[in-house]
Amino acid sequence: MRREDGAEWIEKFGSPPEITLEVALLEWCETRLPVPRVLRTEPGFVAMSLLPGVDLTEVSIDHAVAVIHEALRLIHSVPVEGCVFQACWAARLKQAEGRILAGLVDETDFDAANRGRTAADILSELVSLPVPPDVACFTHGDACLPNFLTDGKRLTGIVDIGRAGVTHPAQDWALALRSMQDNLGAEAERLLRQHLPANCADEDLLRQFRLLDELF
Repeated sequence: MRREDGAEWIEKFGSPPEITLEVALLEWCETRLPVPRVLRTEPGFVAMSLLPGVDLTEVSIDHAVAVIHEALRLIHSVPVEGCVFQACWAARLKQAEGRILAGLVDETDFDAANRGRTAADILSELVSLPVPPDVACFTHGDACLPNFLTDGKRLTGIVDIGRAGVTHPAQDWALALRSMQDNLGAEAERLLRQHLPANCADEDLLRQFRLLDELF
């Protein structure tokens, strides 16, 4: 949005609980990560400062790989002592179940590998899978290319952090790799995989987090 005096900001609408959580996350992250500053909030609404740059779908493959790698290293290095934002496997499954019961899962938007499945079927499979290893750090939660900004040289912003919280870093790597493939192609995914940490390299674990994402 732009006022007559040239001031610019971003507005976001959603359910009051979702917006309340995102506002809390933005305020917690403000001194830790390059996230938008909260300007004004009401139930189901938040106005945020505009960050400079373009998202990573608009830059070269090499630059997108470098910036998202930088972003994930930065996010995953945030100290989590005292962090109240937990995104462990059990909590995410409970949230997923709630979304299914509320009719919030779009089954027509599943990845090609899951088309034709129901949300309940996917949840049943997720419940049957092993709990991810006990490796935890702060994560973005939706680490797709459009959620990272760059000025062409460096990372300038991180947005849409409403699903951030402490969990296994494969949460972010699974979605970042998928987004590279979907937005920039197989070569982009291959290049990002060269930076994949050893504790996130298990293909079953990556698939597990991609499958979880179908319900969000």
